[in-house]
Amino acid sequence: MSTPPKILIAGLESWSGVARLPHALQDAGFEVGVACFEDSYLAATRFRDRFFPWHPGCRRGGALLRRLKTIVDEWQPNFLVPADDPTVVFLSRAFERLEPADRLASLLKFSLGNPAALLEAESKHGTLERARRCGIRVPRSRAVAGEAEMLVFARENGFPFLLKQSFGWAGGGVAVCRNESEAAAVWRNWHRRPAWKRRFYAWRNSIRGRELGSRWLPADKVIVASQFIAGKPAMCLATILEGEVLGALTAFKVKSFPNEQGPSSVVQFVHNEEMRRAAGKLAGAWGLAGFIGFDFIVDARGDAWLIECNPRPTPIAHLGERAGEDICLALRRQLAGLPPLSMQQKETLIVAHFPHEALRDPASPYLTAAIYDVPRDDPGLLRRLSQRHRIQLPVG
Repeated sequence: MSTPPKILIAGLESWSGVARLPHALQDAGFEVGVACFEDSYLAATRFRDRFFPWHPGCRRGGALLRRLKTIVDEWQPNFLVPADDPTVVFLSRAFERLEPADRLASLLKFSLGNPAALLEAESKHGTLERARRCGIRVPRSRAVAGEAEMLVFARENGFPFLLKQSFGWAGGGVAVCRNESEAAAVWRNWHRRPAWKRRFYAWRNSIRGRELGSRWLPADKVIVASQFIAGKPAMCLATILEGEVLGALTAFKVKSFPNEQGPSSVVQFVHNEEMRRAAGKLAGAWGLAGFIGFDFIVDARGDAWLIECNPRPTPIAHLGERAGEDICLALRRQLAGLPPLSMQQKETLIVAHFPHEALRDPASPYLTAAIYDVPRDDPGLLRRLSQRHRIQLPVG
């Protein structure tokens, strides 16, 4: 491939975790296109070669699909990356509606591997069941249909245990239940009918095309009761193409924000071969491609327990070069038909995410002792992040 390969990042949500990725992709040699709403974090980065805004306020599935088809037909990217979980599910459903001869259908098939499997990968219940069949270490878990069934699981497996909504992201829909009264309170809260105002606004936004309908964004309604594994939260992010793991980053979650189940605010990179093997095995079973993230718990013995899958880039995606294993470069070289480079992830790198660690603790020692990952070379993104989170711009 004599010219730089074109990569398109498409996002429906304003998620700061992916806004740093275009810089890393440009550094790896990609021509980067961004498709998102103009008020999103992703739209604020200067590290893009083309910007394709979604039509303001329109989240009708058909309109978004037609816009995406136009972008792909005109710009002809070589690879597509979903920026967030709703986009992953949307693209999976969009693929079902495309003719095989469509350029977008071919692009999705190549970039995502098996778009039909993404709905299972997005489901916490589906991920655990698939991993169990693959022989990957997972916590004991069970889909529970009622409060009594949930309490039977808790009595059989002990407290604390976890309750999880199968479809959710950024730590949402996960609760640690330490006793029966806590578990019952969580269950009843999740099943409480929304207030009439909330139902009215949801209906109005759907009618006005401001929210994707359920046929475009089907949520797995299953609730899972899961064994609590004591240990360190950890993660693996791999780039995969045609069944081959091109590169992977593994790290511990040191701190998180806004709670223990939330996204990382401080990570420590570590090489963990078990997590890498599990990621490759499960992604291979699904036939997935692209940036695929996995969450784990590493117990006191060093055993890694798979918790869930995030089939899109995670907030460590842009840190590969700094961590010693550039997963963006590995993907570009594979697309260009170049041999892989020998890369080894560093073992001692600790990174504090901006602005999350400062929001968690403005006096955090990690802001000075670790690498504080502030996008100083991306002033538009830095300004948007600072203004949205009402945090003072870092000095120096």
